[in-house]
Amino acid sequence: MTRVVIIGGGAAGMAAASRVKRLRKDYEVTVFERTGYVSFALCGIPYLAGCVVKTIDELLYYPPEVFIKKRGIDLRLHTEVTSVDPSSKKLTYRNLATGEEGELEWDYLVIATGARSRAPEIWPEIREAQNVFYIKHLDSGDHIRRYALSLKHGSRAVIVGAGYVGLEMAENLANLGMNVTVVEALGQVAPRVLDPDYAEILESHLESKGVKIIKNAPVKSFKISNGKAYAIETEAGDIEGDLFVVGVGIRPNTEIAEQIGARIGETGAVWVDDRLRTSVPDVYAVGDVVEHVDLVTGRRVWRPFAPVANKMGYTVGSILAGRDAVFPGSVGTSVFKTFDMIVASTGLRPSDAEKLGFKVEVASLEGYTKAHYIPGRKKVYLRLVADAETGRLLGAQAMSESETAFWRINVVASLLTTGGTVWDLFFSDLGYAPPVAPVWDPLIIAARLLMRKLGEKPRKA
Repeated sequence: MTRVVIIGGGAAGMAAASRVKRLRKDYEVTVFERTGYVSFALCGIPYLAGCVVKTIDELLYYPPEVFIKKRGIDLRLHTEVTSVDPSSKKLTYRNLATGEEGELEWDYLVIATGARSRAPEIWPEIREAQNVFYIKHLDSGDHIRRYALSLKHGSRAVIVGAGYVGLEMAENLANLGMNVTVVEALGQVAPRVLDPDYAEILESHLESKGVKIIKNAPVKSFKISNGKAYAIETEAGDIEGDLFVVGVGIRPNTEIAEQIGARIGETGAVWVDDRLRTSVPDVYAVGDVVEHVDLVTGRRVWRPFAPVANKMGYTVGSILAGRDAVFPGSVGTSVFKTFDMIVASTGLRPSDAEKLGFKVEVASLEGYTKAHYIPGRKKVYLRLVADAETGRLLGAQAMSESETAFWRINVVASLLTTGGTVWDLFFSDLGYAPPVAPVWDPLIIAARLLMRKLGEKPRKA
């Protein structure tokens, strides 16, 4: 009997477990998970906090019973792996509810321990503050919601960080009737996603919804009184609030990997090869705990994104079941929505590309999502980045009050994955109908703008 043991029941861990059992029903698969949830959608936490999602159970792709009864997985909830011995292929564990301890042997081990917030390490004073929240697990969204609803209408919510989580949380808390202030250490919102000029457009949109944005304001400390924070101290002065949410500072949970001597990569996450093997024989790692290859640059990156984690889990499950599979990497595609604005990006921004030594050409435009004679069309801001020497696509950004900003970025992401060029994009046979897209799609126009600089005939590699 071959036994596969997986530490962590998040997206990557359960994808791996399910894939192994689908292909090899004769394998024994055990998953250890510290919480009471598996296959959970942490990205839904802002919407749980904002009452868009009504219960935690709605954020579970499948209840635990599906994995236990239908898929035959030995699922051990509320159970923590305390040590791993790779030489004897044994691990020890403890049930956090009962205190019961045990030992288990394994043939293959998969580390899927994810990532965690660094907020209490950065600001230790918030550990005991009743009204300061950061993402620990699914329960975090419920705790934020309950506290927000306990406050009177018009109470002050202060969000630290203007990235995905912070701006999604801003919308949801504002919709609960709170006065929201977002505090960002850097000089723009969405600093990892957008160029500064696009960030200004987004900032104006947020301010039109009543959200106050304070930039260039690193948080020095939280001021606490009687077990509650009443203000944060920043370089821009003190900012008072009734509820605080920290949306910055996460790191990979590498403790188990370090304990067994697995190699930690240059990003601080676990190093794996394209078959998701760690440096320790018969030990694999997947999901938010690992680094992988950026397909645009060839560099090692850490991207704690759910789609990447799911693909890693699927791939390692296939490998452990005897299939010949690899995980090549990712291109860094992301999207978020805040109020009416969809913000999406993939690959490199122009400044990032230039820092990496690329000679860059950029096309930017303001287009529309439908034919000009169809009511309800929305403006879309689109920026395309390419290598001036080869015409290879390097990245793109898009913003719109239409969800089509997202699919346009996905088109570019697909081309980035295969090393596509400006000409590949221009000649892509995108669909057209007046109610859903203009005949000259903004993507095609952007490619055409770049072809004015690069030439109309594709260059040979």
